[in-house]
Amino acid sequence: MKNKLVYALLATLAISYAHAETTEESSLFNGFSTSGSVAFLTDYYSRGYSQTEGDPAVQGFLRVDHDSGLYAQLFASNSELDIGSSIELDYYLGYDYLVNDRFKLNVQYADINYPGADKFLPDTDYEEYSVAATGTGLLSAEDTLNFTFYYSPEYFFQTGKMLRYETTYNYPFAEKWTAYAQVGYNKFSSHAAYDVLWATDQEDSYYDYKVGGNYNYNDFIFDLYYVDSNINKALSNADDAVIFSLTKAF
Repeated sequence: MKNKLVYALLATLAISYAHAETTEESSLFNGFSTSGSVAFLTDYYSRGYSQTEGDPAVQGFLRVDHDSGLYAQLFASNSELDIGSSIELDYYLGYDYLVNDRFKLNVQYADINYPGADKFLPDTDYEEYSVAATGTGLLSAEDTLNFTFYYSPEYFFQTGKMLRYETTYNYPFAEKWTAYAQVGYNKFSSHAAYDVLWATDQEDSYYDYKVGGNYNYNDFIFDLYYVDSNINKALSNADDAVIFSLTKAF
C-alpha cells in the first residue's frame, strides 16, 4: 500500500510537470497547478526539537494541486538525527474540501522517510494520517485558525502509536506582515516508548509551541520565530531557540 501511494504521487508529479512544460495543453490535464519553495533556515526545528542539532538546513518543497481539491506534495531537507541518514524525504497525498468561503476541511496521508538510515536500528520511516479544519475571517478579513489531528500507527523507531493535536493562528497585522502562534500536544504509546525517543521514562507526552512573524516581499518570505517544548530539558536538541528562515516561493 505504501509503495503504491508513493508511485501514485510520483506519477502525478510527472504528469503535472509535463502539463506545465507543454505549450499546447490537452484538456485531459486541465485543472492542474504547481507550486513550491526553496528555504534556508538557521535550524530545522520541528515539533519541539531540532532535527539538525542546531545547525542550518536547506529545504525544498513541491506541490501539485488539482481543481477537485486533490493534491500531492514532496518535501526534502537535510537532517542530523544520528541514525546514519543525512536527509529527510517526505511524500504527501491529500484532499482539501472547501465548505464555503471561510471554512475548509483537509485529510492527508504522509510517508516520512530517512534514506540511508542504519539498517541495524529500529525502522526510522513511518506513516502519518491527519485531518484538519481551517477557518478564515475570525478577527480580521484574512486571519486563519487551524486545528489538526495527526495519527501515526507505528511511529519513529517502531515505538507504536503517536497522536498529535495542533492549533495554529495566523494574523495579518499589516500589508505583507503576518504574526502567528502554534501549540502542539504529542502523546506516545507508553513511558517506555517515550524513553526510547526522548531518554526519560518519566513522561509519555509533551507540548511544544512556536510564536513569530514573517514578511513577504515579492515571494521572498522572511521569517523569525521562537520555539520551545518540555520534551526533556537534558537533551540539547530540545532546547528553546530563535530561528530565522528565508524562503523563495514559486
